[in-house]
Amino acid sequence: MIEGIRISVFIMTMIFLGTCIGGLATRYVAGGLRKNYRLLHMFCGGLLAGLLGLEILPETISNYDSFGILTGLSSGIVFMLLMDRVLHNVKDVHFEKPEMYIFLFLALFIHSIPTGLALGMSIQDQKFQDPSLFWAILIHHFPEGMVMMISVMVSNVNLKIFWVFCLLLSFVVGVTTYLGIFLNSGSIKIYTLFLGTAIGTLSYVTLYEILYKGIVDRFTPLIVGVALAGFLSFLFLQTALFSH
Repeated sequence: MIEGIRISVFIMTMIFLGTCIGGLATRYVAGGLRKNYRLLHMFCGGLLAGLLGLEILPETISNYDSFGILTGLSSGIVFMLLMDRVLHNVKDVHFEKPEMYIFLFLALFIHSIPTGLALGMSIQDQKFQDPSLFWAILIHHFPEGMVMMISVMVSNVNLKIFWVFCLLLSFVVGVTTYLGIFLNSGSIKIYTLFLGTAIGTLSYVTLYEILYKGIVDRFTPLIVGVALAGFLSFLFLQTALFSH
């Protein structure tokens, strides 16, 4: 039990550092574009599309039961549609594009559940001593920090929201990592459903809320190019940093 707590706290710290570093780097680089919400919006969508298309979907399809993934995916999309209706009925919202950062946080929060469970299940009966896993945990959360910072900048909310996001995401990964350490292989069906739900929520935010709405709102070669730049940026990160 003590070993599990130690590992969970370590994971929590790494997630927090990874998202914070990614977010702060993005704020520094994209500071000059802060007022151009459409470009930041589309770059964020491109990053998420890269995360989904180049990493999450291929790995999920090859490793897990397709029925469980499809069931979870459908549940995730339905959940986001319900949240969309709720948010559009909320009055007195004083932020720009509040649905973007709220939807994105919900999607990443749900995505963090299978991430933590997978980490916990992968280190059962083992001590956490693999240096490559250390760096993988840190680096794989750069893009999440990037898109969270962009959503905060686009929505023009207080920067404190970003730190709260990072803290909550790292906390849920730490807790689910602890739970994953004690799960047996029979729990893989529950894990698969969570994973499918995570894909559904991220897909809804990426393909509909960000990319589709952004292109419909103003279709220009620049808008499409910025989205493609976001996708290629993730490809670069994956090629240069994620290989381990």
